[in-house]
Amino acid sequence: MMLDALLGVVVFGLFIIAVGSSLLFSQRGFLASGDHMRGAFLAEQSLEALRTMRDQDFSLLTEGDHGVRVGLGGTWELTESGATTSDGYASHVTIAASGADTVFAVAQTAWNHGMGRSGSVVLTTEITNWRKVQPIGDWSDVSSQGAYTDIGVLFNKVIVKGNYAFVTSGNTTGLYVFDISNLSNPVRTANSFSLGAAGYDLLAVGDVLYVLTSDASSELRSYNISSPSTFSSADLIDQEGIPADDRARSLGYFNGALFVGASEDGLAAELYSFSASGGVLALLDSMNNAGGFMDIEVHQAYIYAGSTQDVAELRVVDAFDPANLTDAPGVGYNLTDVHDGSAIAVFGTAALLGRLDGTSIEELILFDISESVVPSPPPGPWYYEVGGNASDIAVEPGGRYVFLAASHPDKELQVIDPHRLSGGLPAELTYYDSPNGAASGIFYDMLKDRVFLATNDAFEIIQPGP
Repeated sequence: MMLDALLGVVVFGLFIIAVGSSLLFSQRGFLASGDHMRGAFLAEQSLEALRTMRDQDFSLLTEGDHGVRVGLGGTWELTESGATTSDGYASHVTIAASGADTVFAVAQTAWNHGMGRSGSVVLTTEITNWRKVQPIGDWSDVSSQGAYTDIGVLFNKVIVKGNYAFVTSGNTTGLYVFDISNLSNPVRTANSFSLGAAGYDLLAVGDVLYVLTSDASSELRSYNISSPSTFSSADLIDQEGIPADDRARSLGYFNGALFVGASEDGLAAELYSFSASGGVLALLDSMNNAGGFMDIEVHQAYIYAGSTQDVAELRVVDAFDPANLTDAPGVGYNLTDVHDGSAIAVFGTAALLGRLDGTSIEELILFDISESVVPSPPPGPWYYEVGGNASDIAVEPGGRYVFLAASHPDKELQVIDPHRLSGGLPAELTYYDSPNGAASGIFYDMLKDRVFLATNDAFEIIQPGP
């Protein structure tokens, strides 16, 4: 009897310890989440302060590391050092010139409350001098302004940074760099560079370029692109493999974290998050899914994806905590038939999903996300017939024009009015028939007011007007 009683006490004690530990860890997790939310709020407040200063006088945004505070005059101003709140959150901003009328701003808030409650939030943005008059052309008509042609290269995706364009390709060169200071004559530079593998999606954050490749040992790479004309393999910062070979297809970035979407695999995950400070990569989390994330875009801390999942061709993931990827409430949207999601763009309160070509479906779908993160019609969705694969989507920041890269044999570039589309009117404004094959990638540069198109055999620059 004494032994039974003793065992009972021991078992009960172990139970109490287990319950107590569970409650303790739950409380720590709750507090850590609150710390992160507070840090994100303060970092975003710093960026909003910079935007307010921009509205007052763009020249106030001087390069360097600063703090921000409300001055004696009741307006925001820069200080020589960062600021720390009474509850222990230290914030500072770094400002770097990104062009004659644009700065690249990084806001960081860090904290250390002990007991595992330490961390930081990093937010980045570009701030433009909106007072500069930047006319936007009439994109109801288009024409070719310049092109670089190379038969069989299979140009894939394109981004523009300043006077340089970075274009991935399906051959083993993988990545091309073009000087586009003369828009009528793009010139390839850094000619000796090669990825040694096919290149897929890419994006730039400051002076760091992230690119996905078909190399089984280094599908994700980061490069320093501070000097594009001398870009070489020596500019490699870091590289990471993605489980299973040649699956990485899409990239997104938010709050110092890089997100990689991959094609579907029976065992390996399809979505990955990495910390990416200065291009140095470290895996944070992964998410296994029944479909691949073929294109992704991060909007207000949510990852919107064009997915191969038959019951959710539009997929939405909560990325507020990159170390804990979770489905957004509602998960996604199921469209008619099984044609895969292939492209995504989010702007304002709308999301555009592109799909692979289907005879019984429209390949471009416009969703209203003003009331919920995951679309919950009505209103919408609204449908547009592409006549081929909707391969990539770019949107003019004001939401006036949508530019679509397609596999249509006569309409590789299609210009669409999203307001006409949501109003039930014919939405196609014009199209461009490229002599260089199907289009796979597209990028719109607001400052240049040009569309940059990646086709099978050429990198093309398209201008508004005849």
